[in-house]
Amino acid sequence: MNSLVPVLAALTLASTVVFAASEAIFAPPLQPAPDALGELLVSRDENAANACDIDLYVQNELVAQLAPGESVSIPVRAGEVALRVASSSSGYCAGQPAGSPQSAIIQPGEVRHLRIVQEQHEVFLAPAAE
Repeated sequence: MNSLVPVLAALTLASTVVFAASEAIFAPPLQPAPDALGELLVSRDENAANACDIDLYVQNELVAQLAPGESVSIPVRAGEVALRVASSSSGYCAGQPAGSPQSAIIQPGEVRHLRIVQEQHEVFLAPAAE
């Protein structure tokens, strides 16, 4: 019976290690701290297709209007950020189609540079050439 005690102890230790490892594998991914910030730097080419201002929406809120050649820096919470751009809804530009919703995943401390791209019937965000 005395020789059985070390075997049982070893089996208990081994099952504890396996259980701990399985908890680490199945643990949910770590989320950034709620106060962790990143930054979006959005710019618009001076040679834009038209002179209409472009509305920039972050998390479904209008945060800026950009004319050709302008840029804006916006602090955002790290994680997935909902983005959308659209031609301004006032004056000559009214009635032009809105851009499709987009998203970006921003890491804490990251500065993501995006540019506004205008094509004949759409406007959208694309990575800026660094």
